[in-house]
Amino acid sequence: MTDGSRELFTTITQLVTSAPVSLDETPILAAYRMVDAAGRLMALCAPDDEFLRAAHADLSAHATLVLTDQAAFRDWLDEFVRLFTREALNRKVAPS
Repeated sequence: MTDGSRELFTTITQLVTSAPVSLDETPILAAYRMVDAAGRLMALCAPDDEFLRAAHADLSAHATLVLTDQAAFRDWLDEFVRLFTREALNRKVAPS
């Protein structure tokens, strides 16, 4: 993994893991905006990273839950964070 790829992954992980905290501090749409930003970053590097390609597809499949079923969005977001946390540990990159 190059330094640029590592930095990009760290940024994406920071955005994703910040989202659940924002649910208690700000409206749910703020959490969605953070995850959406992460999705945009994922799209930039997804061709080079199998995990991010899959994560981006997962995000795309669940993004509309914020509008249709906020409880399901929260549940999905918790699992999405766990997914990134496990991957960060596998890559030995600690989330910020």
